Amino acid sequence: MHRLQISLTETQYEFLKSEAFVSSKSMAGVLRDLLDEIIAARQQSILKDDPIWDVIGIAQEIDGPTDVSANVDKYLYGVPLEPVAHNHLPKVAEDTTDEYNVD
Repeated sequence: MHRLQISLTETQYEFLKSEAFVSSKSMAGVLRDLLDEIIAARQQSILKDDPIWDVIGIAQEIDGPTDVSANVDKYLYGVPLEPVAHNHLPKVAEDTTDEYNVD
């Protein structure tokens, strides 16, 4: 928790003092509760007006495959090719030395 020193108008102070008395809380506790309510209301307002919600359902009217998540490789890479038989390829000589030849 952070300590904060603030200046209040007389009206704000009297309101805070009376709320603290009625609720049997400290003035700091009442102020924290009021701030929590304001923060929650502000966050709800921000989330409600967020344009990200406009994209929900945007693709509902698009015709296309419905199994993309299950067959992602098929849609990314196409139909798999037949495996290449390596027995008909010419044998490449392996270089077993760790030295470089400068020609």
